[in-house]
Amino acid sequence: MKKIVATVVTSLLVAAVAGATDVPRMETFLGYNFVRFNPDSGFVPSFNANGGSAQFVYNFSNLIGIAVDGGGVHKGELNGADVDTTVAHLLAGPRVSFHNHSRFTPFGEVLFGGAYAAMSRQINVLPIAGTGDSLLLDPTIPISVRLQASHAGFAMMAGGGLDIKLNKHIAFRPFAADYYLVRLPKLGTTDDVNRNNWRLSGGINFMFGAQ
Repeated sequence: MKKIVATVVTSLLVAAVAGATDVPRMETFLGYNFVRFNPDSGFVPSFNANGGSAQFVYNFSNLIGIAVDGGGVHKGELNGADVDTTVAHLLAGPRVSFHNHSRFTPFGEVLFGGAYAAMSRQINVLPIAGTGDSLLLDPTIPISVRLQASHAGFAMMAGGGLDIKLNKHIAFRPFAADYYLVRLPKLGTTDDVNRNNWRLSGGINFMFGAQ
């Protein structure tokens, strides 16, 4: 009986050690982002934007880690108008990863930080004919002027995804889905408004070290 108990305990310890060595100490993700923005404003319609992001994760154990996520997306046209829009973010927070003995590692995370949004549009203005100091303005030749506006504010993401291990150091992330909150001033005012958005991402996750 003692031999059986010793054998079982030894097997469990070996399995635990083997499982621990499969958990990476650090992870670095690089991938594609698709974001659905909902500005909640009559002046700016909802729109889709594309871009990329990078994420660094430090795992304290086979379950708990901390993630830092940075990236940005871009849209060159809004509702048929030539409006250049860029939104960037930098967030950090806890992450729970369900490492197991299979190739599949689901995870969930809640990240907090800030976002920066910039919009610009180039318009043509017809100058008034006249003589300056030494310059004659031709009213038939328009002058291009770019109007710009930018804001920075609070942001957060909450969601999760799935990594599929290809080998010891590389995993493929087919999808991750996050609720993406951005709090920025409403257009033309100083009042902050919550913008409820969604992010989908996918790419390659690189894993280093072992616990």
